[in-house]
Amino acid sequence: MTSHHRPHLRAWRVLLASLAGLLLLLTGAVGPAQAAETQWIDFGGNARALSAVYSVSVGGLDYQVTRGTDGNVWFRYAAGTWRPLGGFSTARTPSPPRIVEFPRGRAMALIRGTDNEIWYSQALSGATNSWTSWTRFPAGSNAIGSPLVTVQPAGSSIFLDVPNAHRRISTMVMWNFGGVLTPSSRWHVDDHALLGTNHTDIEGDSQIAIYGTEYHRSVLRDFYTGADHRVYRETINPSNNTFLSVEAVNGSAECATGVGAAHLGAQTTVAAPGQPGFSEQQRVLISCVGTDGYVWESTSSNGGRTFDGWRHPSGYSAPSRSTPAVFPTPSENRSWTIDIRWNGRGGTVFPDNSIVAKKVT
Repeated sequence: MTSHHRPHLRAWRVLLASLAGLLLLLTGAVGPAQAAETQWIDFGGNARALSAVYSVSVGGLDYQVTRGTDGNVWFRYAAGTWRPLGGFSTARTPSPPRIVEFPRGRAMALIRGTDNEIWYSQALSGATNSWTSWTRFPAGSNAIGSPLVTVQPAGSSIFLDVPNAHRRISTMVMWNFGGVLTPSSRWHVDDHALLGTNHTDIEGDSQIAIYGTEYHRSVLRDFYTGADHRVYRETINPSNNTFLSVEAVNGSAECATGVGAAHLGAQTTVAAPGQPGFSEQQRVLISCVGTDGYVWESTSSNGGRTFDGWRHPSGYSAPSRSTPAVFPTPSENRSWTIDIRWNGRGGTVFPDNSIVAKKVT
């Protein structure tokens, strides 16, 4: 990562205030799933990176990771200074890193190593940038992109999805047994999803745990770019990791990257109909970079079964070199934040490889 003159980085609360102050209403009728958006603003503190920023909030404080221009994993805590994660100056990754809260109260960073296997490190102290040594998951993922990680709402396990060299998805489960992390003995290949072949750093899919009204139970939804560039929705039974269905997402958008996805509401439980937070949690946003090189988005109010149509985010078009990162805005869970790696060839609003973001309510 590089930074011009290393200016003081803004705290996340300042970013939220700026986003709120820049609120722009969408043109046309305001629907329940697309009320308002802010303009794109600097999200990385003038840093330059080779991926979007991936974030998780642990104990009310944000842990963020990105792939620096040196190919290393860079980290910042509570909107502080960007540093190599854990001081590991050799933690090279050819794909964007990911970060989740697992086990509860602890951040875990995951990367695709230069050996095309998946590795993880756990935070000992975010404030001091202290992390455990990198540990490899069982070999055999054959990864060509970033690991996607979904924490089961109970917090006792995580599901890993990794795009493999056959353009399929390799999957694995890791359990937490009293603080002892135990992964599956081998990777399982999902033969139902065939990923697109149109991006050099395809990240596979984005997965969310949500209540599937058509199955009357908690399910995992995977959104991925298919071989025809269209976005597909695969539904999985989380109790035994078995396939339930796969369908094309409605709309005619074509993507040149993987898909970012997130739902609103509580992230640590799955609400059923009639339970508090169900309607809010059913709101899902997906985003990708289209074949035109610009960011596209679409929202759903029924758990990702149907969407309200693909569109460019409001304001000026946003050219991105990487798959957009989509996550619930920290501290509120009532809006999404999309952040991207700006493509200076497609627009001069921000310098090339800047990290910029906007809020979607």
